[in-house]
Amino acid sequence: MGVATRLVNEIFSADQQRITTLKEVEHSSKLASIGRLAAGVAHEINNPLAIIGEKAGLMKDIMSLEQGQARQDRLIALLDSILASVERCGAITKRLLGFAKHLEVEIEPVDLAAIIRDVLAFLNREASYRSITVTADLPADLPRFESDHGKLQQIFLNLVNNAFAAMSDGGSLEIRAHLEPDKGIVVTVKDDGCGIPEADIERIFEPFFSTKKEKGGTGLGLSITYGLVQEIGGTIQVQSELGRGTMFTITLPTQRREAGK
Repeated sequence: MGVATRLVNEIFSADQQRITTLKEVEHSSKLASIGRLAAGVAHEINNPLAIIGEKAGLMKDIMSLEQGQARQDRLIALLDSILASVERCGAITKRLLGFAKHLEVEIEPVDLAAIIRDVLAFLNREASYRSITVTADLPADLPRFESDHGKLQQIFLNLVNNAFAAMSDGGSLEIRAHLEPDKGIVVTVKDDGCGIPEADIERIFEPFFSTKKEKGGTGLGLSITYGLVQEIGGTIQVQSELGRGTMFTITLPTQRREAGK
């Protein structure tokens, strides 16, 4: 009995350590995502800041050289351009701060369509650079529901990044959402990338399993995504065909329930 009790305690302790480690990996993944987004944001902000500097310089020159109504009209036009650039900087930084804000677990009413659009907004530059066509069909009447905003962001950021990694330049990504009354909100993330071999389909959610290790893949992205979906009471399924693409289907309950129930 004593040996059995000791073994049970050791198993329990190991299980708790595993859970703690996975939480730490999940948190590290979120921080890594924010770091990647921050690099893109810094580049994005440079463009409107350059415009602000240019227009401010022109205003100074005009004030020194021109007189009358023509000068006033040009100054107003330059001011409008400066204000638009400042608003653009504000929108970019607001999205990043909104993403970072939800590092801690917080259950609140969420707008799923808005969350997905924010994720896509961060990746617009990469999509444009690689000529990837992104289609988002997100009905305006999707109901708000209580969930963890940060986990939802991470789920869709991981899936979109995974799709981008699987596609060649010029590919296409489709994200569609609809409400199924008996299930909840169903979201599909479909790419036309390299696909997953049939023999690997059952393993893609395993920690450290990756089909892209030669490209730097860690094998943690989809494992973390699977865990996050379960934690908010949802389900995730995958369909794929080698050479033709992959589709992930996420079902999210509109009524809160415990994970796994």
